[in-house]
Amino acid sequence: MLIRGVDMVKPNDLPLVSIIVVNYNGIEFIDQCLSTIFNTNYPNFEVILIDNASRDGSLECIKKGFANEDRLRLIENAKNVGPAVAENQGSVLAKGKYIAFLDNDTEVDPFWLIELVKVLESDYTIGAAQSKLLNIEDRKKYDCAGDYLGPLGFLIERARYAQDEGQFDFIIDILSAKSAASIIRKDIIDRIGGFDEGYYMFLEETDLSWRVWLAGFRVVFIPNSIVYHAFGTSRKKFKRYYSKYLVRYYGCRNYISTLIKNLQLLNLIKILPIHIGCWSLLAIFFALKGNFEDTFYILKGIGWNIINLGSLLKSRHLVNTRIRKVKDSFILSRVMDKKEVGYYWGKAISYLVGRKF
Repeated sequence: MLIRGVDMVKPNDLPLVSIIVVNYNGIEFIDQCLSTIFNTNYPNFEVILIDNASRDGSLECIKKGFANEDRLRLIENAKNVGPAVAENQGSVLAKGKYIAFLDNDTEVDPFWLIELVKVLESDYTIGAAQSKLLNIEDRKKYDCAGDYLGPLGFLIERARYAQDEGQFDFIIDILSAKSAASIIRKDIIDRIGGFDEGYYMFLEETDLSWRVWLAGFRVVFIPNSIVYHAFGTSRKKFKRYYSKYLVRYYGCRNYISTLIKNLQLLNLIKILPIHIGCWSLLAIFFALKGNFEDTFYILKGIGWNIINLGSLLKSRHLVNTRIRKVKDSFILSRVMDKKEVGYYWGKAISYLVGRKF
């Protein structure tokens, strides 16, 4: 049984952790986010904040509110380069043994970081991990407990907005750690490369986590590390922050790219045609509803992978020759979850009507 906040290592032995936060127009969240980070009950961390050319006053808020915080390093980008590029900027500058990623709309429990470090320090087979992400408004409801992979090539959310009744309170292997609250060993990210900057956003953390697995390390969910997230709440309504273009185009495009890059050939032949078929059906359903904009974005996402197949195959070759140490069977036996048809039908319907599933 895990006991939160009880150190299993001496404070002086705790390694430096580099906490990376990417901010873009986060005026509603960033002050509280940073305040809770700097109140973290952990003696040895630095914070690298990358601002993606915010225009809402949040950058000025950071400079004014945390001017005397010597643990904060601020990087100002001239334009919005997206989360993947910004997180890589922070990773290059990071001095810690571990790199922790937090979204700017999160608030952390004081013991979130020690709980992550305790587990990783005790088991070197773990390369990366995700915290328990709870809803920032309803703090007994899950935002995310990590993702599995489904047989159709789509991610399966373990918790899916469930009430937190302790049913997920155990450390377990997951395919993907959500970068809203995750940690990775610095030596591993240096070895496998950072986030794929071509993704811009969506699935970039899944692709990175998959490479952690391919390198022979595990990705786990650590429930004693608690972080609260505003995603999908009244404070951060989905439609306001995530345009159809971002969701439909980058969602479709990056899902397909991730499968092409990371699956072995036999599994790719089995999964990819069905996966693309699912996206194509969604595009048809949108067209039948008269949502031609949505149809276009999905088809554009599929088309991008066709046009850029050559570069994707080069990335796939690099993954297989320089990173892969284990077969798909090792990974999928631990992180593939088979759901009934009803699950995917419900997911598709929610996607079509634009509501939570």
